[in-house]
Amino acid sequence: MFPALLILLSTTSFVPIEDFAELDAVAGPADFGFLLIMSGDSIANKAMAIEIVQSLEVLETGGCTQISLYCVSMNASGYSEMAELAGKLGGFPSVVSLVGHCGFLELDPEFLASEIEDAWYRWGDGSTQGICNYCTRCNP
Repeated sequence: MFPALLILLSTTSFVPIEDFAELDAVAGPADFGFLLIMSGDSIANKAMAIEIVQSLEVLETGGCTQISLYCVSMNASGYSEMAELAGKLGGFPSVVSLVGHCGFLELDPEFLASEIEDAWYRWGDGSTQGICNYCTRCNP
């Protein structure tokens, strides 16, 4: 990982992950967060991470601090599989909203702040409108 990005990620609680198995191990059925899928451009990665953090700082979460931040670098073992989730709206780096174990939705980087806000109000405040299919994994 690039040194400047490493400093940024460590100070803003981004958790580096390698693949879906690792994400699955740290995420629970009621979790909510964002996954930064990095590119080879350290400046763009840093800018996207800063934009995520700034969007969350102005988000009114009602005192809830249970928003998880993850990142996956290009040299991670599961990068290509995770990158299949995103990149269609503007390439990489990209941001994916994570809801529970298996709800993934790519956010439009052009409107990232409003996309993050929309994702929070739709799924992050405890509601599960549309993205959860109530499968037997979380609902035996």
